[in-house]
Amino acid sequence: MALTAALQQLHDSLSCCTFNGAQHSHVLIKETSAEAKLKSVTLAASAGDWFSFDPDKGRGKFAQMSPLLATGSTHDHHRACDCVILINRDGLLTALYVDLKSGNPSGYSGQFKSTRQFVRYALGLLEEFHGSKITLAEERFVVLYGGKPALLQKTTTVPKLKKIGKTQPDNPHKREVPQPARLYLKELLT
Repeated sequence: MALTAALQQLHDSLSCCTFNGAQHSHVLIKETSAEAKLKSVTLAASAGDWFSFDPDKGRGKFAQMSPLLATGSTHDHHRACDCVILINRDGLLTALYVDLKSGNPSGYSGQFKSTRQFVRYALGLLEEFHGSKITLAEERFVVLYGGKPALLQKTTTVPKLKKIGKTQPDNPHKREVPQPARLYLKELLT
């Protein structure tokens, strides 16, 4: 299965893509901080019209397009969550923003807001310069936190749809997971 033309064009316009539904059956999200307790989460996914990217890899001290995209204290708003998964569902785009946190999750709001604006910007550029309009129908924000060994974790298997479907950067769905964690992508989309 190949990505639809519009989603492939969006994929090709990003330099930090990680996995896609034409080639992979999972999304691996990694936290690179040495202090992190939760270092990785694998989201099992079926083949489909989706891809993921790591917005953290697209940042740096010397952003070439604009100083607004540079990291540092001058432009503190430029932050990024750990992974974005873009899924084409019947011609409508769902953006799933995921951040990994250790222990008591905090500091995610600015990361989600900045990444959300980047996704909207990328979609605007795709439409403006390539004539490909992809309608962003839904955005979901998920914080996966914890990192205790799996034997010590007890959580519900499937989160409640009502809770996941109505998330915002300031009020994401939070789910405690063990280290390492393996979830199904569809759990976060149903």
